[in-house]
Amino acid sequence: MRVLTIGVFDGVHIGHVKILNTLKKMAETFQSKPEIYTIVFPMEYYTGKFDGLLIPLEDRITLLELYGDVFTLNLEEIKNIEAKDFFEFLSKNTTGIVVGKDFRFGRNAKGDIKLLEKLSKEEGIKLKIVDDLIVGGERVSSTLIRKLIKEGKVKKANKLLGRAYPIYGRVYKDKQLGKKLGFPTANIRRGKELIIPKFGVYLCRVYTPKRYYGLINIGLRPTIEKTKNVKYEVYILDFEGNLYGKEIRVELLDFLREEKNFSSIDELIKQMHEDKKIARKILEREYEY
Repeated sequence: MRVLTIGVFDGVHIGHVKILNTLKKMAETFQSKPEIYTIVFPMEYYTGKFDGLLIPLEDRITLLELYGDVFTLNLEEIKNIEAKDFFEFLSKNTTGIVVGKDFRFGRNAKGDIKLLEKLSKEEGIKLKIVDDLIVGGERVSSTLIRKLIKEGKVKKANKLLGRAYPIYGRVYKDKQLGKKLGFPTANIRRGKELIIPKFGVYLCRVYTPKRYYGLINIGLRPTIEKTKNVKYEVYILDFEGNLYGKEIRVELLDFLREEKNFSSIDELIKQMHEDKKIARKILEREYEY
């Protein structure tokens, strides 16, 4: 027998963790297997009103696996199933269901909490509705965190995620423009399904896998060579070496300034030195540096 929960769980933030801990506790109570059904993309993805996933699906699954067995669902394949038929799928070999207050299911999202309560009662399934998690007067949600990331408010986003927001990928060889300016950078690519943070310079933590701190510029490089594709350029403090072809993980810690089109290369270099100075001050004040 099993207990289950279902949702998108993008970001696996602290609100999700509240649901997942409830699932784990219920599984222990009923001596059942905890199962998590994660929907790959939310409905907004298909309507064209979606800013992007917070984290890759693989990362989401890894985080969810801390709480139970994980299965993926494609919304396009299940969106036209009638609510009662979808519940039939949920109820097979099920002793308990855990969902958030905003959970809806079935064709046109007609299945609401009241219907879920009725159907669960008829089948003798224990249903637990988890209250929203409120932080600073706001409901914690993936939508809110996406908004904060787009606004550059990473410190608040990190608080709601329960960890620093990650950007990672394989380092590729670009035109080495940073090196020519005295600031060699590791350039990484990300999946196009992921949200793009606000353009600008961020203080970050970098794993190569050894831990370092540094600065990441996210944007189009308007001063040097404006590009069409977003660039993720990481300058690692106190690092020497070659990272080409290696996977690195970057965690956004603080937003320092917006991307700017400087009037000259010299002005850009001067600002980069200032960014570095500000970064070290923050690290000395707030982090183990």
